[in-house]
Amino acid sequence: MKIPEIFKQVIADTFYDKDIEIWKSGTIKDDEGSIVGDGKLEKIDSFKGNFQFSTREYIQQEYGKEIEANAIVTCDKTVAEIGNILVYNNEDYTIKSLIIGDSHTTILVKG
Repeated sequence: MKIPEIFKQVIADTFYDKDIEIWKSGTIKDDEGSIVGDGKLEKIDSFKGNFQFSTREYIQQEYGKEIEANAIVTCDKTVAEIGNILVYNNEDYTIKSLIIGDSHTTILVKG
């Protein structure tokens, strides 16, 4: 079934009220080239979405597989990839799974 764009927009306007950013992750180096750790390298996306904490048991039951995640983010679209860092409410979460549906994208994160 094809979901009309107008319906997708109504869903987005109603439920997607949280500011979310997606960052590439990688090795951070100082000015002299020494490795200082891993973390956020570059912001690649920002969007409005819905964020809710969940349990691993619920995620396994709902999505049918064992995913090390503790929150679910839904949005209309994103360029996020598994391993990117999702930032919500000044907290960092690692993207563990992406599920793309007809009307929205579900991002499972651990943080």
